Amino acid sequence: MPRNILDEKFKLAINTLLKFNEQDIIKENTMEEDTAKKKSKKSIEEYTKSREIVVLSGILLEKFHKLHTEARKFKVYIRLVKGEVIVYEIPSPAHTFVAGYLIRLIGAWSNYLDVGPELDMTVSHNTEYISDVIVEPRQPWQPGQQQLGPGPGRVPQPRMIVEVGRYESIGSLHSLSREYFSTTTQTGLIQVYLSIKIFSHWSDGTAAMNVMLYLPSPQQESIAIIESTRIRNFRITGFLRHGDIVCTNPRMPNYQINIPSNLLFNGFPGGMPQGTPNNLNIDLWEVQQQILYRLMSVAFMLCCYIITDNS
Repeated sequence: MPRNILDEKFKLAINTLLKFNEQDIIKENTMEEDTAKKKSKKSIEEYTKSREIVVLSGILLEKFHKLHTEARKFKVYIRLVKGEVIVYEIPSPAHTFVAGYLIRLIGAWSNYLDVGPELDMTVSHNTEYISDVIVEPRQPWQPGQQQLGPGPGRVPQPRMIVEVGRYESIGSLHSLSREYFSTTTQTGLIQVYLSIKIFSHWSDGTAAMNVMLYLPSPQQESIAIIESTRIRNFRITGFLRHGDIVCTNPRMPNYQINIPSNLLFNGFPGGMPQGTPNNLNIDLWEVQQQILYRLMSVAFMLCCYIITDNS
């Protein structure tokens, strides 16, 4: 494909993502509970549409790796899904610093975990995701011991994946769950998938996000949810209806994510290391503060630029 056509496709994809983001801004109003439930259901169905922006089709993995480098020049994130190149996200401070915060938090929680950013994950045939945060157990190096690296041909096998979406839709984030819990070489040991959707800041200076935690379960109902193209209402908790508690302080019980530690050490030799806490706790208030600070910082810089430009 000629370079100029590819350039136009990436530019069009960016504009489309920006337009989708404008449509995703949560309205600041309150409604009666019955009306709110209907509205919430309608909104959930709307948000869970994946809104895939396909720029190329019939692409193999080798070609995709070259395109991935090109995409970064245009400041877009792409993934390969069954041979289709999909643009799904634009880099942003909120995305970067939320991912960075979680990497630091989880890494400090246990020295038996390797936590890193942006891993290429081959999740099925001709399908490759670039995961925002990956968590994999490791045996820490001890003084006097020979430090051994990964064996030849070994690929990382995360137990936990985190995806952050600033411009990516909830539906797109949700659609990743099925492949992340598949049985390929890289995904066969994954036990936790956490997705965070960041919305634009409101006029009153607050920020909104949607966090979805996926865990494997032997119950058929949970499997059906993952395979569904929509998110069931009961899977979403938080400030959705009149009377729900707002996240205004740290350590609020309604806004704690507690991940069982044994899931993070699935298949680890010797099981869960001695002294490991029973749960990895993520306080969503802290995540929200990261988001709010970055969104408001960008808004402040934009206002300063506009004022300076007009003076």
